[in-house]
Amino acid sequence: MANATEIVGQIYDAAFDAELWPELLCAIADYTGVENAALVANDPQINYSSVVTPRADPQVVSDYAEHWWKHDPTAEATAKMPIGQVTSLDDTGRSRFFASRFYNDYWRNTGLGAERIATNLFIDNDGFASIVLQASPRHDEIDDDTRRRFLLLVPHLIRSADITRRLQRMAFEKATLNAGFGTHQTGTVIVDAMRRVLFADDAAEQLFGARSGITVVNGRIHFANRSATAALTAIVNACSETRFSLPAGRRIELNPSRPDTALAVDISPFRIAGVAPGEPRPAAILLIDDPVRRRRQQADALQKNFGFTPAEAKLALEMLKGDGRAAAAGRCGISINTARTQLSSIFEKARVTRQAELIKVLMAHERAY
Repeated sequence: MANATEIVGQIYDAAFDAELWPELLCAIADYTGVENAALVANDPQINYSSVVTPRADPQVVSDYAEHWWKHDPTAEATAKMPIGQVTSLDDTGRSRFFASRFYNDYWRNTGLGAERIATNLFIDNDGFASIVLQASPRHDEIDDDTRRRFLLLVPHLIRSADITRRLQRMAFEKATLNAGFGTHQTGTVIVDAMRRVLFADDAAEQLFGARSGITVVNGRIHFANRSATAALTAIVNACSETRFSLPAGRRIELNPSRPDTALAVDISPFRIAGVAPGEPRPAAILLIDDPVRRRRQQADALQKNFGFTPAEAKLALEMLKGDGRAAAAGRCGISINTARTQLSSIFEKARVTRQAELIKVLMAHERAY
């Protein structure tokens, strides 16, 4: 059996490799003298539950994660406790626990005792992750030595979880930076295999609340078009598999009949080395192209860098399409004479004398921006 120093080392190793948690939980159970140790995470906002507990019956674990977590009175009590505070069945209320459907219809048949102690490793809004020690039905009690040993490990478990969450956040932000985070071209969203939103940048958050056709309902991303949501589900499922039944990268166009204003979403698999304890595993990254927002920010940049008026910036962007002054004027809703006057001012501010030179300058500016 590992000693305390060895287990503390394993705890910090698990901060960088989530695959070590099953072995770590077994070591913690042995060291503290209990039947079982579990890492439990519940988040009602996204209808999510996760349990890592290698010594429990897999069917028991599956039943809990799929249904019983919503009825677990011990989880309800634990969720309200500060990080690091150790709770027991007394905090739930023994009579309440033993009278519950959770105990009588489920827990008493799990092969585990009723007694347990737990502490939260982190709390995130209504969600939390906790480490739980569970007694044996043959010796259904938590003694003082178990509690003392658990308390030695608790600060290290909390720090390890915090390190992993920080590393995960950095991995998400690095991915969005590589994909164009904060630029005029994309909003970035990272989802798990169930389309639950794990990360969204500011541009994506703005789209969610702007009647854009993309919303988040109960923590999951949805498109207004049902067939597009079904396609997204299939692609994200494929991204979550080891071998992809669909191409690794796919694009969904929302309202493709209006290409000038329609959003487009590129979906690709997304992996990171470590996943925070109990949190959903990321499956896919979504890059949202918003033409309206992109043009607005391009126009703002032209006004800032060249001193164009809003009307001049709009015309300059239309000129970039390369189909001539008359076509650009028509899309802007102005006459040829007005376009001619505005172009003269644009030429002067951009320090060019011909349309070809203007297009070259604007394209260089667009690449730099």
